[in-house]
Amino acid sequence: MKRIFIFLSLIMIVVLSACGGNKYDEAIDNVINQEKKDREKDGLDAKEITRDNAIIGVYDGGKYIQVAYYIDTDRKLYYYYEKLGDSYEEMSDMPGSGEGDRLGLDKKTPDYEEVKGKETKLKE
Repeated sequence: MKRIFIFLSLIMIVVLSACGGNKYDEAIDNVINQEKKDREKDGLDAKEITRDNAIIGVYDGGKYIQVAYYIDTDRKLYYYYEKLGDSYEEMSDMPGSGEGDRLGLDKKTPDYEEVKGKETKLKE
């Protein structure tokens, strides 16, 4: 009986841990790590490049990720990534203000959004 209880407990832990997070976590983490590496490669400070200092929007089922890092309390700088194959590539010629991008993402509701590391509830 004790073995059955332990086995069922382990199964529940595995099931519950699989429910945590969201389906875009890995993609977002990859984009942020890529951004950090690019900054460090350019000799820039990358300490503010974190999920806790960003606004993140995922669009079109994960095809596009928009990340805005807080520069100071009022300003944000936006970066855009497109999924190409298994990885994300930074998109060129996109506005740093987050407005008027060529994909029209500023007019779309994201599939997933988080602000400073916390998921925001989107209107359906």
